[in-house]
Amino acid sequence: MQQSKQQPSTLHILVLYGLGFLLLWEWLRPLKDITTTNDVNIFVMYTMFLFIVTYFQLPFWISFPVKLGALLYALHSLYFVDVFLSFKWVPYLIEDMSYNLTLLSNQNWNEMTSLSRSLLFFILLWLVSYLMHYWLIQTRRIFLFFLITVIYISILDTFTAYDAKFAIIRTVFIGLLLIGILRMMKLIETEGFSLLKGKFPVLWVAPLSGVIALSSALGFIAPKASPIWPDPVPFIQNMSGKEDVGEGGKGKGIAKIGYGENDSQLGGPFEFDYTPIFKSYDNARHYWRIETKEFYTGKGWENKIPTTAIPVDANQPSAQTDHTKIWEEGLEMKDNTARIEAEKGKAYPFLMIPGKLTKIDADPETVYQLDGVKGKISTFQNGDEVKLSSYVMNYQLPVLKEAQLKESTNSYPPYINEPYLQLPKTLPKRVKDLAATITANQPTIYDKVKTVEGYFAKEAYGYNTIEVAVPKDDEDYVDQFLFETRKGYCDNFSTSMVVMLRSIGIPSRWVKGFTPGTFEGTNEDGVREYTVTNANAHSWVEVYFSGIGWVPFEPTRGFDNPFKPEKDTQESKPAAAAPNQPDKPEKDLSKEKSASAKNTSSGSFLKTAGYTAAGLIVFMLILAGLAYLFRKKWLRQYMIWKYKRKSGSETFEEAFEKLLWLLKIYGIKRQPAFTLREYALYVDRALDTKDMRILAKAYEGVQFSPKKQTNLWSDLHQELWENLIKRIRP
Repeated sequence: MQQSKQQPSTLHILVLYGLGFLLLWEWLRPLKDITTTNDVNIFVMYTMFLFIVTYFQLPFWISFPVKLGALLYALHSLYFVDVFLSFKWVPYLIEDMSYNLTLLSNQNWNEMTSLSRSLLFFILLWLVSYLMHYWLIQTRRIFLFFLITVIYISILDTFTAYDAKFAIIRTVFIGLLLIGILRMMKLIETEGFSLLKGKFPVLWVAPLSGVIALSSALGFIAPKASPIWPDPVPFIQNMSGKEDVGEGGKGKGIAKIGYGENDSQLGGPFEFDYTPIFKSYDNARHYWRIETKEFYTGKGWENKIPTTAIPVDANQPSAQTDHTKIWEEGLEMKDNTARIEAEKGKAYPFLMIPGKLTKIDADPETVYQLDGVKGKISTFQNGDEVKLSSYVMNYQLPVLKEAQLKESTNSYPPYINEPYLQLPKTLPKRVKDLAATITANQPTIYDKVKTVEGYFAKEAYGYNTIEVAVPKDDEDYVDQFLFETRKGYCDNFSTSMVVMLRSIGIPSRWVKGFTPGTFEGTNEDGVREYTVTNANAHSWVEVYFSGIGWVPFEPTRGFDNPFKPEKDTQESKPAAAAPNQPDKPEKDLSKEKSASAKNTSSGSFLKTAGYTAAGLIVFMLILAGLAYLFRKKWLRQYMIWKYKRKSGSETFEEAFEKLLWLLKIYGIKRQPAFTLREYALYVDRALDTKDMRILAKAYEGVQFSPKKQTNLWSDLHQELWENLIKRIRP
């Protein structure tokens, strides 16, 4: 007599799905290291969702649209910034799919867009999740997939940057545990045992897990023999004729970011290098300017104006040419002092220029030479270049107002017009048309400049350091960025802004140097300490305003221009009063509603009013639900706006507590065992800053001080607070 086959309980199936998901997860972990994908969590969450939906065994007519909706939402989270339910992104998705279907039919795999590649990968995950269900529940066989996973991880560990030391251990443990459980379940089902009924059989699963864990641990800590064969990677590279690209290389490899001299060929990927270069001690925040370039070739930047080296007096470093003069005479200037201390072995043979220099204090034997075009000040001793380990500079920064900039006209000196309006004859017409279109309705030069500066953020151009193309022989660097790739880093954004401004007759130039760096703290005398690394190497834009000089602008997404002109006080008053204007109509509307509620003489009116009120309530509920559902999209901007103009002794404490609440909302939660300082360290590590520790220390001072300090919500603490909120990612 054939024995009845035992069916596994829902708990057994849940355990199998959980282990199967963990095994499939090992395929997704390396993506961050071997591809340009930064949002691996989206793929992981989508895969988990597929397993959950499959576990509940929903009918096909329910499960298919649910999985498809999750796929579309995942794509939306990766590539689109607008609201999911707005459906504005759908036409773009359809257009992209149509374009890539043509590429697939022509077998042109390399030209496929990232959006379509991600779509295909999501579909692949969908299929694999179904296969996992088939292997785990239907056939009870997982060994082949387990073996392929081990081979996949081993190959990645050998030939890529992915470190699979612990991945191999995890995979072996999960795979052997799955094989053991499936084998035991198959025996039980075949022989008709009753172990599958009721609770999960811990009596045989626990020993199995213990044996596998012990074997894995012993294998990990046991001594290993030396490799029998040499590393195959160099051998394969030699056979293929490929060479490694080192730091700053110009090949097809990924270079490291840092300051370099040659900008004639822009583009290509790089990786961040956080090696400290120097520390600065300053009482102002600004970019560190090194040099400018004026000639755009269509591929990069060069200097074509003949130049000479001009001696500079350290006590009166005012030697200037038409091209190195930053600001015109007669402006209101503010005096500042900066001290540079280079890290050991990381000094440069030139100065980091914070503004208009008035004095240089360094080794008295140092001789300074100014490049008459670039504005670069090099350092020499005994006729040879010397790298100064430390020096102090007195400098000035202008105090400008927006009203001054808006009054500037297009009357430019001849030495400005010719070089700083230069554009290559090969520049595509659509670049000029785009610049003219977006600035057509702006009344002043300053308004046009601000429009171009904000265009890239408004149109959702992406900041990306890996998927950055190098223009081909017949392509223009700016045209490729504006209309084809739409993603890049500072060189793409800054060069595009300069070219667009020049195309509408506004003189501008390309500037190189460093951003302010990472804020470390404030000394007792009020001087701020910053650490500048290779990762702070940056390029930005300077625009010439008649009667004023060269004003810096920052078009790169994610960067904040430290030089901001003051807004005119007369213009700000009406703007501040504008939000109060709707108060009166709202008050009148509430009176009308109150009066209509009392009036019961007309049944038809009440019926209409009731329908209207019900519709409004439903609409408000839907709006509130959408606001809550997508709160991570707008909460950060709302908090920054709310506390932008707040002041008072309670503001800092309130703002810090709101920051803690925001961090919790966005998933950076404080564990019960964490002290405030431990949590601040955890936040800084998660957001790659040092700002939270400074704010936490100030907050503790407020909590334990008997007197409320009125100056804590200063520009410094507000700046650190805003920086932390901007770094939080939904």
